[in-house]
Amino acid sequence: MPTKRPDAIGDLRLATVCVNATDMDRAADFWSAALGYRRPDLIRDNAQFAKLEDPDGTGPTVLLQRAESIPSSPTPVHLDLYTADRDTHIERLLKLGATRPDHWPYPAEHDFVVLRDTEGNEFCVINVAPTHR
Repeated sequence: MPTKRPDAIGDLRLATVCVNATDMDRAADFWSAALGYRRPDLIRDNAQFAKLEDPDGTGPTVLLQRAESIPSSPTPVHLDLYTADRDTHIERLLKLGATRPDHWPYPAEHDFVVLRDTEGNEFCVINVAPTHR
């Protein structure tokens, strides 16, 4: 039986699953074939990210993120949560037990904040316009 989302959740939703990759083309080929997702025609050699999208627009985006290596532990996958009220949700999530990683290397311009769940798994809270899917 479906339940109503608590009001505190607001517009916060799962939007992206990020997967580390050492070979961006190989990973894009695999995940696009596995999920039936669209992949970029060209992934530049120095590209940090490659976005795979659900052709129906109903599933979350898969974002490949270039990595030097893939650690065996912890699993190199994290969630991206989209919201138009990022800072309010960050404070709410911190009260629920999330923590901020020390010394995170944010790029000069960023719309995301990295947090860790109660088990130490990373996830991002990303500020997006209310109409962004």
